[in-house]
Amino acid sequence: MEHKFKKSILSLAVAGTFSLVSFQGFAQELEEAEVVSQETASEANSYDVEVEEVVVTGSRISRPNAVTTAPVTSLTAEDLSRSGEVNLGDFLNKLPQLRSTFSSNNSGRFIGTAGLNILDLRGLGTERTLVLQDGRRHIASSIGTSSVDINTIPEDLVERVDVVTAGASALYGADAVSGVINFIMKDDFEGGKISAFTSDTQHGGGESTELTLTLGKNFFDGRANIAGNIGYTKTGELRGLQRGWIRKNYGTQVNPNDTGPHDGIPDFIPIENSVFPVLSDTGILFGLDSDGRLQQLDYIFNPDGSLRPTISGDCDVRNRCIGGDGYTGLETSQLALPTENTNLFVTGHFDVSDSMRLFAEAKYVNREAESLSTASFSRDLIDPNNPFLDPAAAEKLQEFVDQGLTPGAYRIHNDLGFRTDVTERSTQRYVLGLKGDIGGNWEYEASLVYGQYNGDTTFLNNRHNDRYAQALDAIELNGEIVCADADARANGCVPLNLFGSGRASQEAIDYVSLQNTGAEEEMTQFVVSGFIGGEIFQLPAGPLSVVGGLEYREETSEVDYSEVIKADLTFMNALQRTTGEYDVSEAYVEMSAPLVGGLPGIELLTLDAAYRISDYSTVGDTNAWNVGFSWVIVDSLRFRATTSEAVRAPNIDELFGPLTENFAFVDDPCDADELKNAPDVAQRSANCAALGLSPDYQSPWNEGATLGYLSGGNPDLGVETAKTTSFGLVFTPSFADGLTVIVDYWDIEIEDAISAYGAQTILDKCVDAASINNVFCGNIGRLPNGDIAEGALISSALNAAALTARGIDYEVRYQFALADLFNTSDLGSLTLAVTGSHLKERIDYSFQDEPDEGDRIDRELGDPTNSFNTDVTYDYGNLSLNWRHRYVGDMALYDLGNRPPESVAISNTGSVNYDNLRAAYVFNDDLEVYGGINNIGDQEPPANLSGAGGGSAIYDVYGRSFYVGANYTF
Repeated sequence: MEHKFKKSILSLAVAGTFSLVSFQGFAQELEEAEVVSQETASEANSYDVEVEEVVVTGSRISRPNAVTTAPVTSLTAEDLSRSGEVNLGDFLNKLPQLRSTFSSNNSGRFIGTAGLNILDLRGLGTERTLVLQDGRRHIASSIGTSSVDINTIPEDLVERVDVVTAGASALYGADAVSGVINFIMKDDFEGGKISAFTSDTQHGGGESTELTLTLGKNFFDGRANIAGNIGYTKTGELRGLQRGWIRKNYGTQVNPNDTGPHDGIPDFIPIENSVFPVLSDTGILFGLDSDGRLQQLDYIFNPDGSLRPTISGDCDVRNRCIGGDGYTGLETSQLALPTENTNLFVTGHFDVSDSMRLFAEAKYVNREAESLSTASFSRDLIDPNNPFLDPAAAEKLQEFVDQGLTPGAYRIHNDLGFRTDVTERSTQRYVLGLKGDIGGNWEYEASLVYGQYNGDTTFLNNRHNDRYAQALDAIELNGEIVCADADARANGCVPLNLFGSGRASQEAIDYVSLQNTGAEEEMTQFVVSGFIGGEIFQLPAGPLSVVGGLEYREETSEVDYSEVIKADLTFMNALQRTTGEYDVSEAYVEMSAPLVGGLPGIELLTLDAAYRISDYSTVGDTNAWNVGFSWVIVDSLRFRATTSEAVRAPNIDELFGPLTENFAFVDDPCDADELKNAPDVAQRSANCAALGLSPDYQSPWNEGATLGYLSGGNPDLGVETAKTTSFGLVFTPSFADGLTVIVDYWDIEIEDAISAYGAQTILDKCVDAASINNVFCGNIGRLPNGDIAEGALISSALNAAALTARGIDYEVRYQFALADLFNTSDLGSLTLAVTGSHLKERIDYSFQDEPDEGDRIDRELGDPTNSFNTDVTYDYGNLSLNWRHRYVGDMALYDLGNRPPESVAISNTGSVNYDNLRAAYVFNDDLEVYGGINNIGDQEPPANLSGAGGGSAIYDVYGRSFYVGANYTF
């Protein structure tokens, strides 16, 4: 650690020469004419108005009206309140700059993520979006990562939300690769506020309720303030079967008219009532021949245990069927999880003197969520002498034995109970600090932050595999059906009847199903930080302002599982304990220099720059920097630009996660039926041949079985680096008071990106690369006959990829009094606002040294080329009316980089529009009553999508919904 402290002392000595104050003189006069995205132009152009100095996200230097070179979108408390959303994260996820990677729609997709709402700027990954509260780090809620659950932010005390859509590592450290989202809290709240909110949906499910109380008081003639907020939120479950588009159970089949991959005929066609025919909740028979090969036997158990021939649906060569016997999976479909959230937040400050303020805050949040997944399933051999068998069924099974087959059944055990994750999370965070000035123009701030997260997940209906096998092996003994194993009987084994449905005794279910297995999680964060700065000397256009600071941070993470899970004795993955920690010492400096001013065409030219050096206990030294400038061409027009190099060190899970068991349905790309689907058929065929596979090879994994593989971290990971560039215009014309137009171009390129790939992706990229000499083929083990070996595919994080993203963001805001427009008496005011994004490029390069082999992401599901939000608000006295329109552009349902557009018949989503209405009225200046309708058109997710997937969660799943609420202030 000695070398870290030496660097820190040296950096502090440099930083000690800096102080922090606002610009003055001519520079201040000009910058008062500027506006941020949520300030009105009329306010900004009033030079005689006193301008409050604020620190806006994207800079630690205080500036009037928050003028920065980095693009910043600010959302006020009023913007948040107009959304009609009970969940702050869901509202933010609807911003065009964010991707709905983890929202209320889709948080139950993975083990351990139920109920989380995590933000993902630019779709570059939640781990690359830094979330701050008042410019300070916040403890994460996703184990082993730095991802903050937005449910831990108390909405009622949020002053505004700043969204910086550019790399900001030089200012805020690692994880700010795609940008920063900073929640600025109210720090001087006085009085009281009681809020109540409830919502429901037209078609049922997904209802929500919220109750909050906020209190604040000033003391000692305004020198001190303390404010607190307590809130309770409950959201109801929305099951898939409650929505018509889920009940239709969409799927795809091979198009019988297709003649090839480039014939212009869709390879697949959409279907309804999609059924998987080799699995059922009563049991579908199969047989094993003497070579161990599977043969489908066309019989199925009835619910009463009798056996009958299967009813075949209309099936394709992939065994995807319309109707018939089989499994649909609709029973456990969840479009929104049931959650409960309780939060307590207290903040306060005390002015020790005119130049020193002591501040502190404390937070405790408890959140519960419940996520369903499929029941356990199995492929079990059947002894025709099992005493539970119906006599006729036993006779038929014996016939198969006589034919040299060993009979068995595929079965999903719905009658044993759906697997359920019940998760309780608690987050606590404490801040203590000092800030003020030390004479002249010197200002400072120092703070301590401690955060702790604890998670407790209980896995219900988790099958114990050994007990399950014992209970299946039943015999008749002394006229009673018992478990065949005497030792098992002595340990309480109860025989299990799985022939049919609902025939197992509760005692048998209790014996094989575990209700007390689970996971315990804990993360801690400790941060010491401080900065000091101010004006160094005068430049021709104003003072050179500089700020420098130090930060030390420790992060720990640990998750452990029940012993029976770690021993691979249950149906779920054999998850292992993961623990890790790191610390980092950092020093940074930022400056802002007004270079030239008062010239024709150059009212003011300001140069900004920042640099940060970090020393990680895991990956060593890293460096980040940014340079930007602001050019006020004339009072109403400003050009700004910035370029930066941001870094991200691997998180704890990426470094220290052990290789654990996982499962996936896969299609072997070397299977004869899959070769034609390659982006380059000849290339894939050659690589498969190099692996020793013949052109007519048939893989057993393409018949619907799940492949077991290993996934985990990689202790040899290094940092990833991002180059970010942005430039744009801010236009506040004098001929239209209240009008602001902002346009910014941005470009992000990430090298050595830390990426983990799924089983299917690893298989595809192995044989679709230039040769089989690549990192993906090295992670796949095959048997001598060419089959992928069970448990021999490894998915681990790698510094192998490059990611690119570029686009254009725009904001238009116009606020004006209608009386001015019609030259008449007061008619109220109208505010028009449009916020949008045009995604020009988003590409993943699995091999960063092969720049021509990128996987295009833009315009694929979840990443539209065009999206925007429009708000129209009319205010007249105590009445406020708001119309909000959300546009989501057309997206492809196929891989734009790897498959031709003919891959599916419904190849695109089409554009989707949502409209919301809200009305509010204030009675007696203290009671606001409001209500509204969201998704007025009752728009369903398009193109047969669920709305609950990683990409389809961009769409609304609730349908038309209604809400009412009230705020009482005192």
